[in-house]
Amino acid sequence: MPPEDTTDLIINNATQYFFDNGLVGAVQNITRTVHSPQKVETNPLIQSDRPWEHITYFTCNGWQVWRDAESGRTNCIYEDWKLDRDKLVTKARGTIHAWVHARMRYLYAYSDNGIDWVKPPMGITEEHGHDTNIVFGSEEFGSVHGAGILDDPWEPDSKRRYKALYFYVPPTIDEVGGGLVKLAYSADGKQWSPSENAPVVGPERTQLDDVAIITPEPESRSYLAFTRHPFMSGSPTHVRMPPHGPTGGTPTYDLATDMPQRRNRRRIFLMESSDFKHWSAPRLVLAPDSEIDNLDTAFYGMKVQRLGNQWLGFLNILNMVSNTMHVELTHSRDGRTWKRVAPGRAWLAPGDPGDWDQFMVNINTAPLSVEPTELRVYFGGARNHHDWWFAGPTENRDDPSRWDHAPEVADMAEVSYCLGLAKMRRDGFVSLGASLEREGIIVTEPFVAPGNTLVINASCKEGGYVKVEVTDWQDQPVSGGR
Repeated sequence: MPPEDTTDLIINNATQYFFDNGLVGAVQNITRTVHSPQKVETNPLIQSDRPWEHITYFTCNGWQVWRDAESGRTNCIYEDWKLDRDKLVTKARGTIHAWVHARMRYLYAYSDNGIDWVKPPMGITEEHGHDTNIVFGSEEFGSVHGAGILDDPWEPDSKRRYKALYFYVPPTIDEVGGGLVKLAYSADGKQWSPSENAPVVGPERTQLDDVAIITPEPESRSYLAFTRHPFMSGSPTHVRMPPHGPTGGTPTYDLATDMPQRRNRRRIFLMESSDFKHWSAPRLVLAPDSEIDNLDTAFYGMKVQRLGNQWLGFLNILNMVSNTMHVELTHSRDGRTWKRVAPGRAWLAPGDPGDWDQFMVNINTAPLSVEPTELRVYFGGARNHHDWWFAGPTENRDDPSRWDHAPEVADMAEVSYCLGLAKMRRDGFVSLGASLEREGIIVTEPFVAPGNTLVINASCKEGGYVKVEVTDWQDQPVSGGR
């Protein structure tokens, strides 16, 4: 990465964070600490508990939470899966992206306090005599999966305020499977109208994979989609498949085989659009590092959030051998070039053995500012592993007794994805600090900002102190500010 240019340090009135060293000119006796949110005791908040719910799929790109500023209501849309697992794992090259194997649809819930959730009858889909909270996807329409949903701040048409890129599988008997990426619009994020026009990706109209997490980019008034390349698991040069077929992911669309080449692992790609219909070709922005990551580390998806004039990312990392998932932090100053904040360290980790989230956690929604000093971090969690429960293990598949560490392989009742909540201090992701034994010094790079007020977000223990000196471009103290 090239050195920071001075024009990057025209900070205006934006809050500055210490995710990287862009603002740090010199330090003495200073350390950086990354702070994690604390899970609440009332978890899980949403789980499968209705007759029409099967597998509430609270994993990467399978759910989204947003808060309505006017009403104060917190909303959630989440995916539900119904699988024929026996057919899927015994059929040669079976895939979840086939109507003959799986049904996927989205459901809606809301909360007036962010803790207690209601699954209201929506009057859209009736199932077995129940007016359900199913809002998108049906036996007649087909499967809706992996929806990347955006509350568009610039859309003049109120009926299209919410937009979605989603993976669609039509109701056919196609044994091979596969699906298409489609567009849909909504006035409230609950009732959706699919578009007849498919998105256009790149000059060659490339098809997409099933993860696209979308965010608005305010300066250009455009959209950024953090996604996958449809051919990311293949290589244009020498590819040597293992003797027993692909492992470490779902058959047919993920050929990750744990071979020591970078192309065979999930990575983060970025595509951009000015109209949500025409997108640039996906380009690689973040991949596992051979000097930091293990051979089986894969980047499953990334949710990003604008903080001041910087960007923070929540990277969902799949460990393919253990079939587990955790979250790390990433950072960018332009939304296009990304680095990890603390590589190899989980910012949000799975729970302890026996917990409802013992094997997987993921972030698919940016933290919500609810209280003046508090952030609510909603996350998905699972007591089962990533895909052993539906794709099946490749060894000892017919001997469930060999899988006591993964009971979901033998019993689908052990599969449980839920929504959880963790809390942390607002603007408390990272801090620079000193010890009580030695005074620490931080010297910033020169920066330009209007006004005459500098606000420091600091906390001192007993006997501690903060002293601040502001100097001009000649390194002379400036008076008259506060």
